[in-house]
Amino acid sequence: MFGRLMRAVLLTLVVLFVGQPKFLQADDLTGRVLDPQGNVVASANVRLFDRNGGQQRATTTSSDGVFRFEALPAGSYLLEADASHAALVASQAVSLRGDQHVEVALKMAGSRTEVIITASGSPLSVTEIAKAVDVVDSRQLDLRNPLTLSDAIRVLPGVQVQTLEGPGSFTTINTRGLRAVDTAVLIDGMRFQDAGSPQNDVTSFLEDLIPVDTDRIEFLRGAGSSLYGSNAMAGVINIASRPGGKPTHGEFRAEGGGLGLMRGVLSIGGGAGADRFGYSGTVAHLNVTQGVRDRSPYRNTSAQGSAHFRFTPNLSLTGRIWGNTAYLTSTESPTFNAAILANSPSTGRVPAIPLPTDQLELFEKGLPFNAGNATYIPNQIDPDGRRVSSFLNHSVIFQHTVSANTSYRVGYQGVDTRRGQLDGPAGPGSFEPTSTGTSHFNGRTDTIQFQLGQRAGEFNFFTAGYEVERQEYISFNDAPSDKTRTNALSLEQYSHAVYGQDQIRLMDGRLQFMLSGRAQFFTLRQPEFSGGANPYQNVDSIEAPRAYVGDAAVAYFLRRSQTKFRAHVGNSFRSPSAFERFGGSSTGTTLYGDPRLKPERAIAVDAGVDQWLIQSRLEIGATVFYAKLQEMIRFENSLPAGDPFGRFFGYANGGGGIARGVELRGQVTPMRSTNIQASYTYTNSDSNTPTVGTDYYKVLGLAEHAFTLVATQWIGRLHTTFDFSTRSDYEMTFFSGGARRFVFNGASKANLVIGYQIPRGERASVELYSRIENLFNQQTYEDGFIGPKAWAVAGLRVRY
Repeated sequence: MFGRLMRAVLLTLVVLFVGQPKFLQADDLTGRVLDPQGNVVASANVRLFDRNGGQQRATTTSSDGVFRFEALPAGSYLLEADASHAALVASQAVSLRGDQHVEVALKMAGSRTEVIITASGSPLSVTEIAKAVDVVDSRQLDLRNPLTLSDAIRVLPGVQVQTLEGPGSFTTINTRGLRAVDTAVLIDGMRFQDAGSPQNDVTSFLEDLIPVDTDRIEFLRGAGSSLYGSNAMAGVINIASRPGGKPTHGEFRAEGGGLGLMRGVLSIGGGAGADRFGYSGTVAHLNVTQGVRDRSPYRNTSAQGSAHFRFTPNLSLTGRIWGNTAYLTSTESPTFNAAILANSPSTGRVPAIPLPTDQLELFEKGLPFNAGNATYIPNQIDPDGRRVSSFLNHSVIFQHTVSANTSYRVGYQGVDTRRGQLDGPAGPGSFEPTSTGTSHFNGRTDTIQFQLGQRAGEFNFFTAGYEVERQEYISFNDAPSDKTRTNALSLEQYSHAVYGQDQIRLMDGRLQFMLSGRAQFFTLRQPEFSGGANPYQNVDSIEAPRAYVGDAAVAYFLRRSQTKFRAHVGNSFRSPSAFERFGGSSTGTTLYGDPRLKPERAIAVDAGVDQWLIQSRLEIGATVFYAKLQEMIRFENSLPAGDPFGRFFGYANGGGGIARGVELRGQVTPMRSTNIQASYTYTNSDSNTPTVGTDYYKVLGLAEHAFTLVATQWIGRLHTTFDFSTRSDYEMTFFSGGARRFVFNGASKANLVIGYQIPRGERASVELYSRIENLFNQQTYEDGFIGPKAWAVAGLRVRY
């Protein structure tokens, strides 16, 4: 079915291209970028966003501050510019009807980002956005130099990022007190998900997502399913790729230092033929030869790139690819023995006191050790435990601007994910296998998307779309010495969705309404079990429950006082994964899945105010939020009698929970060489059913309080950036810890980056830099896993 649909789409595109009666007139947009004193700004970053189609073009200014965009179709655009070595930014609307020249006057501003896409799927200025959105732009990525994209968003409000150990270790992102699976991840506006995971989320690959060819990260908090589909119940993270374009540019970077870390990055971008052809690509290799305790090596090789070709000013084809392979030495989870358990009561709150490292090493060797006052044994090195993973994400998008008011695009995306967990008998765990083997979990997701944008008069912009998706789950076991697959399980499902949005712009843009909705339908396929037995013989007769969601947002901007009021309400969903519908043993003798499962449902509401002061040098914002998980998919240890699939335990729909809280944020630029941003988040999350025992309902693993700070200072060619994140104590349980609620100290992490840039001509430069991780030398035990203390790297970056 999916193959026939792909052929039909390709045939339609050929007909549309060949049968196009005329091309739109091509116009040029030129301009100069000036600083607050009226001086030209060289090497300023300039971006142009098409309000209708969402396409982005980018360039940099010449030595005389001039920029140029050629062969543009007539229409409405948003222009954004910022200085590369100061906290100066500007944006303005451009209505292009013929060649045009503009003067862009930069100003000191708390925020470096003036245009955001993810809130509505099309570009909006920050004063028009009715939802809570924050951005980590390319300049912040350069200044902070984070190892992973999850570390880049750690400093944003409303989010708690947890990395259990060092580089490459398991990472989770919890937004506004909801679960990690409730935050969707997009790459250039299309969902990135792991169909080989139990819940169709991307959590298993967060630790491997490193900044490669990333232009910016936009983080929408609140319901997002009406536009972006499944899993967008707490928020949406959109990773935007570099658009490429003239002039030819790139960088070479090499760094090394603590934990035995070595990293190399090589990138290039450019364009040709009046930017009809543009490209950008980066290859990065990260090798941590030692890691935590000198025994946790990690390797990551990533390549990301995109290219576009504009057949005419109004007709373009864009391709993108992002591939990754990673390797990590795994560890055993925290555990207990009788002496450790004797140090704490069997129920209630227990201080999380780790076994000292010298005694842990004895335990790992199977030797007697002194428990002291420890209440748990931290994670242990597993000498024959390995995690090997890879993903390949690729897409092709055809975009046609029919007129200044009408455009459409047709896109395809394929996501291939592979995870292998190798384990043998040599580890210190209680349940080590008798022989070495690998458990494989692979997924494949194919998505076709058609989207139409239509501007109706002065006040309305409509978006309508159709999406079809195929998901495949494959799991099997093999061994290094014998690649014969055993215990194989293959599962497949399809979904179709229609969605739409109306953006209403009134009162000269000061009043904005957004209304959107989505309906998603599911089609199931017979699963395949290697044992031959198929307990889901009648799955074709089951009509899987559908998902219907809606969303509304409003923003009102007072220009005189520079105040924006906003509110956002929406319901959202997470569709059942193939494993939740059909999962179980490969022989079909033990079943977990239920094809009748209903999608998870949530409703979220938030309201906030944003205030710009001192000529926009100071920006502050406050948001109150509330979210209710109305229905979840839970793994029940006991199911009611009479289950049609003969199950005694497995997946079933059940109660959810609530989360509420407050987000406070502020950004200030007291002078053009200084920028400071900070945030505070209070979160209170409760489950509808007990999380521990019979009378404790708090959600485990989440802290109530979180604070972040980022400060950047430019001093001539020298720049320094300090970022800090901390959260309050939190409680959690362990599998073998009984009814004990272990109280962990919230992790605090401070990083410092110092760089010195040496110009080499008009655009080229050499930068020497150093990054210190965990500056205050804190020993962290996230969920009982040992993290690294202070470590540092030094590096060289050559830009051209």
